[in-house]
Order: sequence, then C-alpha cells, then structure tokens
Amino acid sequence: MEPAGKPLRVAVLGAGPAGTAMAALAAARGHEAVLWSPRGGGTRHILGSVTTRGALAGRWPVRVAADLGRAMEGADAVLICLPPAVLPGGVVRIAGALRGDPALIFAPSGGLAALLLQRELLARGGVPRIGALPALPLLAQRHGDGSLLVTGQRPRLWLAGLPAAAAPALAALTGRIFAVPVDPLPDMLAAGLADPMALVGAARLLAPARMEEAPLRLLAAFGRERDALAAACGRVLPGLDELLAGTGALADPPLAETLHGLEFLAALGRATRTPLPLLGGALAILKAGMGGGASPHPVLAALDGPTLARALG
Repeated sequence: MEPAGKPLRVAVLGAGPAGTAMAALAAARGHEAVLWSPRGGGTRHILGSVTTRGALAGRWPVRVAADLGRAMEGADAVLICLPPAVLPGGVVRIAGALRGDPALIFAPSGGLAALLLQRELLARGGVPRIGALPALPLLAQRHGDGSLLVTGQRPRLWLAGLPAAAAPALAALTGRIFAVPVDPLPDMLAAGLADPMALVGAARLLAPARMEEAPLRLLAAFGRERDALAAACGRVLPGLDELLAGTGALADPPLAETLHGLEFLAALGRATRTPLPLLGGALAILKAGMGGGASPHPVLAALDGPTLARALG
C-alpha cells in the first residue's frame, strides 16, 4: 500500500524503541511525526530526526514535544505506546490533555486499555474513536547513540475498534500511516488475546539452552493454549505464523511486558475456567525466578467488574 491523500499528523506517546520506531516509520511514509516521552529519557538523543538501520534504513524527521497536550495538538492520529504498568495513569493524563477528535490507537493493545480510555473520555463528554493493534508494525532495538536497528517489518496488521463499527475506518487510517494492509478484528478482547509478544518472551526465556528448535516448539505449544482460551471467549484470532510474519528471529521483549502479558492471559483463563497449564506454569516460573509474588494485570485491576464482564460477553 502507498499513502493516499495529504500527509497526516501522527503523535506517538511513548519513546521506547517501539514508539520511536513507529514515529520513524510514519515519517518514512511521508507523514508528520511528533514524539512524546513521559519522562524525557527516550528523546534525549533526538535532535529533529531519528536514524534507523536494518529493515528500515534512513534518517527521518521526527519532532519532539515536551508537553503531552502539545504532542496531540492537531493530530489526526495518536499512537499510544506506553508500558502496561503505566497505562492506567497514562490514559487519565491523555484524556485530560486531549483536544479535538483524533483517532486514538493503542500500539500494542495493552490488554483492554482501550476500555479505560473510553471510560475516561466518555466521563468528559467525548465521543472517542479508539483502536488497538495486537502486533506492532516493526521491531526495533535502540543503540547507545539513540539510533535504531529495525529487525523486522510486518507485511500486514490487525486492528480492533471501539466502538466496533469504527474498526474499518480506523484500520484504513492505520494503513495510511504505515502503508500496509490492516484487517479489522471483532473487538478489544480479540486484540488483547492476539498480542503475541508475551508468548514469544516466555518461549525465549524458558526454552532449554542449546536446542535450536526449542523456542519455536514452546511458542507453538503456548499458541495452542492461547487459541483454546480465545475459543472459550468466543473469539477467532489470526494464527501466530501470521502475527509473527516479517519479524525474522524471535524477538526478546522486556521481561516486565512478558509478565504482564502472561498475567492478562492467566486472568482470562480464571474468568472463563479455561485450563492454561503451560502459560500458567510459565508465569509462575518467571515470577519465582524474580522473587516476586502474584500481582494483577494493571489494566484489568483498574477495570470495574461490569465493564470486564461486558468485554468477556
């Protein structure tokens, strides 16, 4: 796909490697990209541009906004790329600073974070259009000089919309931003379930050493449990092979994000009484290795019971 129409103004909230790479990709596709970091650390090397190597190579104009409201001002689309741990507080800040009516897209989905943002915006009298990507358009690692190594780009994306009727238009907008086909997903629960990175992280961390095929075998077994959970929730998801296409070797997501993703799946397993022996065991092993006890998924903990029940319905 090629971008159609005038360039878009795209605000990216979160300046980790994923957020910075998405801002660079949007700029590479001819759009105006603005990047905001909650604490400023991820933007300290950015002086008007981002340099990328690998699957996306070049130097791309990216503007840094010091203020959240200024970052979103006049935006056609706002990409929310914040870690799960800060999403409950982050959506409150975003709702309070938002002006206008941009499309708001979680990248990745953050479980059911879109429901938190919808609640905040409705309470303020807004009529939000919210999307969620279960898989990011590209994978990247940051070097010490602030440049990015892009290790893979996905040839296709998926997106859920809130309300569901908004999904096709949000998918078309996302396709313009990144110049790839984007298929709609039925709802936010499907987007949260489809996020593959917790499965990838667990497979990378727990596969036996010096067994080349072990991570892929473990990933496939995790995927079968995830698919069983999706079936118990009445959702049909893209296959892991589709979600991971174009990413090359298995990525190595941060441990905290792997744990949060596993907590999300384990919570849904308990809610639907779906046995998840491998995924539950992976979560228990990783937490034991960290010396930590059980902790709820931050977004699920912030949702009220009726909202969660409706999402599972």
